[in-house]
Amino acid sequence: MRLAILSRNKNLHSVRRLLQEAALVNVDVDVVNPLECQLVVEGRHNRVMMGNQDLPRYDAILPRIGASITDYGLAVVKQFETQGAFLINDSQAIAESRDKMRCLQILAGAGIRVPATVLTRSARGLRLAVEAAKGLPVILKVLQGTQGVGVMLVHTPASLGSVHDTLRGLGQDVIIQQFIGEAQGRDYRAFVIGNQVVAAMLRTAPEGDFRSNIHRGGQGKLVKLPKSFEKAAIRAAQVLGLQVAGIDLMESESGPMVLEANSSPGFEGIEKATGLNIASQILRYIVEQTGARRGRRAGARRPATKS
Repeated sequence: MRLAILSRNKNLHSVRRLLQEAALVNVDVDVVNPLECQLVVEGRHNRVMMGNQDLPRYDAILPRIGASITDYGLAVVKQFETQGAFLINDSQAIAESRDKMRCLQILAGAGIRVPATVLTRSARGLRLAVEAAKGLPVILKVLQGTQGVGVMLVHTPASLGSVHDTLRGLGQDVIIQQFIGEAQGRDYRAFVIGNQVVAAMLRTAPEGDFRSNIHRGGQGKLVKLPKSFEKAAIRAAQVLGLQVAGIDLMESESGPMVLEANSSPGFEGIEKATGLNIASQILRYIVEQTGARRGRRAGARRPATKS
């Protein structure tokens, strides 16, 4: 089996771990930098090139597209899709999960509980936005931030207006979101592969911060998710079309709330916190799904027998 991992950096922890585990199960892996891909659209003969050579046909492709190259990365993923490649998270699923507002719109439309959220460009509409988000304090988030970057807790109307104007001046659209105070700086990260949560950790924000992201100094520990949280995480991944996902949830007075979804979740933190081998489980899922896909295609080509 031949697998391509779309990533700009083969030294990232997640990519290194996947390479280690792939070697143990005889999966050949190429790490392909999306920014070095040249996309050729020519009738039905779409190609992906690196340098002066066409890339080979892969059995499966695992996108690990960073937020800084979302648009170009999605174009590369889409090009592989037009060739009929098997993608573990396709371009639509990545795009919809990457945009925080679009993600919440889709989840809420499917009946999944999410925090009250407002997207506005109007400075005059901030007072009504705060009311819709259940009042101060509120969370401000840029639409495509990752790892807690671009997330702020705002306590006063003056600071809200100032931060909103600053971010808008930098060309950033911002969502205003309900602050879940009862969560007390804690949330859950559920790692979903296929139709199951394979690992979960409780993340706790460092003292003086409200963000529980491991990259921001948060602490994680292995937990057994309550059944309602597990169901919400799996349902969120399914609705967004994500086969591999990190789903962030928070406990509220009304039950579990899904905060956001990550289509390229890192797993250094969750492997350390849980002691589980996430890389191996991802590889096993890819091998199983690739085999099942081959079987379906072989069955479709097999001529019908006369009775």
